[in-house]
Amino acid sequence: MMSFLRSIWEEVVSFCQALIRTPSPSGQEGEVAELIQGKMEELPYDMVWRDRVGNIIGFCEGDPNKPSICFTAHMDHVDPGDERDWEYPPYSGVVANGYIHGRGASDLKGPAATQIYIPEILNRLHIKHGDLYIIQVVHEETGGLGSMLIDNDVKQRIDYAINGEPTSNMVCTGHRGRVEVIVTFKGMPMHASIAKSAGNPLYSLGEFLVRLRNLNMETDGVETSSAAPTKCQTGQNSSNVTPSECKLVIDWRNVPGEDENQVLEKLKGILPVGATATIAEYELRTYTGLTFKLKRVRAPFFINNDHPFVQAVVQAVKETLKRPVRVTRWSCATDCGYFMDAGIPIVGFSPAEMKYMHTTRDRISLTLMKEALECYPIIISYVSKLPKRRKFTERGRS
Repeated sequence: MMSFLRSIWEEVVSFCQALIRTPSPSGQEGEVAELIQGKMEELPYDMVWRDRVGNIIGFCEGDPNKPSICFTAHMDHVDPGDERDWEYPPYSGVVANGYIHGRGASDLKGPAATQIYIPEILNRLHIKHGDLYIIQVVHEETGGLGSMLIDNDVKQRIDYAINGEPTSNMVCTGHRGRVEVIVTFKGMPMHASIAKSAGNPLYSLGEFLVRLRNLNMETDGVETSSAAPTKCQTGQNSSNVTPSECKLVIDWRNVPGEDENQVLEKLKGILPVGATATIAEYELRTYTGLTFKLKRVRAPFFINNDHPFVQAVVQAVKETLKRPVRVTRWSCATDCGYFMDAGIPIVGFSPAEMKYMHTTRDRISLTLMKEALECYPIIISYVSKLPKRRKFTERGRS
């Protein structure tokens, strides 16, 4: 382990444990946000603030002639489920067998803990860099509200970004998006003993599912879109009455270049007579008290492997870890699309492992955390050699 890392390692582990021991389901991140803001204020950040939706943003002023870089992770986590299914209690933060265990360890409190200490590492190593933003967001697990609503004046100051979703210290350059669609089939409630198939929406559902399974899907040459029926509701509780309506939820994973409108058009082309397809909507409330109504749409993203930013990150990790670095894509959706939509090149780099996220074995490897901490300053050094992309003279927080 690098000498600088030995001096902060126990602090990073302890802070990660504190994050895990602080429950923060989506919309209830307030307590963990205070913990993160307090830690940032102890470390060598120049500015730390909380925005209107509850994101915590730390800023370190750097050389204005060098590009700015942002590291981002999220503060919320999915429900732990039945605690009896866990080897270690989900909010214990136990260190055992080379891992820190608990809900959110891999998604994303472990990566967040390492990111938050980046300014301390740069300070101790006296590394020159451009402006640095560390952003910990809310509501990622519910669709990315926090990243979507990062203030534009902050996004406009970021040249490059790195997302902390699990990559096992590899580099991720893309993923499919997600569109949640509700297909509604109308029928006529009748006593089951006299019901006709023409009035039963479940027959229309069956017809539609066959067409959906045989639907030709888009591809970007690397991945292919997919459509999975995940939930079906009729609203009818009696088993001897046909339903008046049936609602089917479809989880559509779209490749880059295929948007929500194209998804709807594809589905409308196979709908039975009388059926409708709409994008699901939902209401979210932040712990700061704001309410938003959003569509259940997550943008896909992809950045070319030969992009100078991608190459800089790959070379930095390769140099640090002294091994080949795989460039791959995530199977899940992330907040990266919101950064790309704002014109910010972004990749994934993280010590967390996807095989543990959202499971009752949720954990993060101490070895991979150490590697990430060693990689961060080298990544920043490499990225600092890239050209600036933004021309804003104001820095930090407007």
